[in-house]
Amino acid sequence: MPDLPDQLPARALLIDLDDTLYDEGDYVRSGFRVVAARLALLFPGTSEARIYQSMLTELNANGRGKVFDRALEHIGQRAESELVASLVDVYRGHQPKISLWPGVADTLKILRRRFRLAVVTDGTELMQRRKVQALGIDGLVHQVAYCWGLGAPKPRPDAYHVALRNLGVRPDEAVVIGDNPAHDMAAAMAIPCASIRIRTGKYADQDSTDYPADLDLPTFPDVPAHLISLQTGARP
Repeated sequence: MPDLPDQLPARALLIDLDDTLYDEGDYVRSGFRVVAARLALLFPGTSEARIYQSMLTELNANGRGKVFDRALEHIGQRAESELVASLVDVYRGHQPKISLWPGVADTLKILRRRFRLAVVTDGTELMQRRKVQALGIDGLVHQVAYCWGLGAPKPRPDAYHVALRNLGVRPDEAVVIGDNPAHDMAAAMAIPCASIRIRTGKYADQDSTDYPADLDLPTFPDVPAHLISLQTGARP
């Protein structure tokens, strides 16, 4: 993995978390396992493995919206709103078993030598804090900004501006890095600043003409070499 030159025009990188630095699907599956275990305790005689599998089936068929409702129906229970809400709390508050994608930690260490780094993450604050803790992000970046904790979900740029102020960097000295054009690239346009799209996760194959990035890359570990081209116009 190449090192970076001492001088680059950009001073800060504002980096997305989910599906940019790790596989968010791993978090979802981790949460489903914990919820399945809780349901097996609440309703003796039910199969934890079958509950978990029913959640995956519903997720693949219809997304996350009614996963816990369908899991309850699968074991012959009514999807009472209070019970479903308690399962959502279990999911969001669990200690996830997740890890960074290969090469991500080393890439962050390389980038930190030359840039101020902030992770800017979207989602319920407790849930995102659990992810940050499990992934060891705090020790790899200078700042973590929680969009929902500020009442400003992406693509609102509020959390990015807070991170920039804390880092002591102007917007025109920053680059947003993320996987979701409608969140990350749209936020970069609102800041405004340069952006790099990472083609990982569920949006990897989706093109976006509304929110184009300045640079598209296959994975986050590709950033160091290609960041030079974004800043200088030269090819790595």
